[in-house]
Amino acid sequence: MIRNYFPVVKNIVIHLGFWMFWLLVPILFSMADGREHPPLQADYFFRTFLTMALFYFNYLWFIEKTLFKRRIRRFVFVNLVLLIALTALSISSHKHFAIVTVRLDQLGPEQTVRIFKDVDTDTEMVAPAESFGGREFRMPSRPPLFVMLAGTFFSYLFAISISITIKATTRWFVMDAQRKTLENEHLKSELNNLKLQLNPHFFFNTLNNIYALIQLNQEKAQDAVHRLAKLMRYHLYETNAERVSLRGELEFLESYVSLMKMRSTSMVEVNFKYHLENEGTLIAPLLFVPLVENAFKYGISNDYKSFITIDIQEKNHELCALFENTVFINPDAIAGHSGIGLENLKKRLSLIYPGSHVIKTTQNDHQFVVHLNILLT
Repeated sequence: MIRNYFPVVKNIVIHLGFWMFWLLVPILFSMADGREHPPLQADYFFRTFLTMALFYFNYLWFIEKTLFKRRIRRFVFVNLVLLIALTALSISSHKHFAIVTVRLDQLGPEQTVRIFKDVDTDTEMVAPAESFGGREFRMPSRPPLFVMLAGTFFSYLFAISISITIKATTRWFVMDAQRKTLENEHLKSELNNLKLQLNPHFFFNTLNNIYALIQLNQEKAQDAVHRLAKLMRYHLYETNAERVSLRGELEFLESYVSLMKMRSTSMVEVNFKYHLENEGTLIAPLLFVPLVENAFKYGISNDYKSFITIDIQEKNHELCALFENTVFINPDAIAGHSGIGLENLKKRLSLIYPGSHVIKTTQNDHQFVVHLNILLT
């Protein structure tokens, strides 16, 4: 509950601090140039009240209803009318004072001196000289009317400008937060879609392997079904998290490679090895499956010698993976579907590890190589 009220309390404190500073500005400027400043007059507080009313009229309601809805003419017209009316009201209630500069140390302690005069009533105000300690005292005089009009007008205009600036900045931050939220939701949706594209591809290839083994060796087919059940269990219960254990992922991959090898003949040489320096390293799930599928789909032949090499190393939370295989034309490959797994992998890497991964592929007539580096911190 306290956290829910914290932003409101913070905004109230900020606004109170701003208006306190606004009230104290005249005194602060007079202290800066060494002048004495008289007590703030009632008309100054009245003008401050009008400034606050104009500010919050725009800030809390009018900007949202007009400026943000592209009703710019209405916004300008209403504020212009308010500026003229408030300026006239402020001038009519303003007290005009004459400038009198006196060296008080030249007067005796019993003497009095005229400090200022109200021009409207012609009333003179006096004070004893010793109350000022012999210092020079300067009171504001009545400036020219056009100067007063311009100063008052632009002070109210400044309040409107501040309200627009704060409101527009706040709106930008809110919209930016909403945009980031939508981007994150889109990111999660796209990652889930890429996983869904990957899963049928993976199980389709595995079932094809088991189907082939049933005709060749039923005992191996049963073992393959058992291995597939273990892989499905890992996939169902372990890969829902954004990050999984790199050790578990590589053990899953090792089982998958063993399952794929059961369909191969002695003409195919498969080398799979990995080494981990940090057992607690985490990684996004199912990243390597497309590379293994690609290697077995296009890199083996039962009639010619072929090889698949998989070497995965992790050191200082940096993963270096090498996938290398011979290249053969697969007559069972569906036109237009080749490379889908690799493209999905590149999309997933760009979404999950932006700026912290490098994937390079090289190919010639007889060999296909993939180098993958990921910074896993």
